[in-house]
Amino acid sequence: MKRKESILIADTQFLTTEALRSVLESEGYGVAVVHTQAKLHEYLKGNEPSLIVTDHHLFGFGSIAGLRKLVERHAAAPILVLCNALNQMQLKELNSAGIRNIALKTDDREELLQAVAAAIKGKKGYSGSVLDILLSQEGPAVHSCPLTTSEIEIVRLISNGLTTKEIAARKHVSFHTVTTHRKNIFRKLGVSSSPELMLLAIKAGLIDNIEYHI
Repeated sequence: MKRKESILIADTQFLTTEALRSVLESEGYGVAVVHTQAKLHEYLKGNEPSLIVTDHHLFGFGSIAGLRKLVERHAAAPILVLCNALNQMQLKELNSAGIRNIALKTDDREELLQAVAAAIKGKKGYSGSVLDILLSQEGPAVHSCPLTTSEIEIVRLISNGLTTKEIAARKHVSFHTVTTHRKNIFRKLGVSSSPELMLLAIKAGLIDNIEYHI
């Protein structure tokens, strides 16, 4: 039995689209695929998907402005950008275009499904691999107060919208342990709230108004 949610995959790579379709359909999602911008716009004239998954590099948007127009025209359908690779400048450009959900094609099944579920629910966040790109940014706070492997994992789980209770269950630790980790992360990164957490340094305006739920 299929879920109520329908997902539109907009990508030019046959193997990628078919593999992604298979994974999503196995989870009960309804899935449609388009390989060109013309087909994308044609599909959106008569359908309202719960989520659009696209690789903006390959899909012929030409520039980030094309992706921004898609966001503006179809605000009711969140967009998950799923691409091969990104750097920090590209992340900043995506954020400026209104993209708040990003994952990489190298992410594993669990991370991909978490990214899809979060986007459909309206939660804003990045997969663990995208967070790694952000957390690799060098700066005084990062250099002097590096996060432990466990703390980085908790940051990833926070970005996927998990509550403190859910994180404790996922990691098989107590609620108190997760709360302690959270306080340590905030202290090391010099932040005082969950929205700031996104990167220790999400300073320099690399990302604005990202919402996390904990």
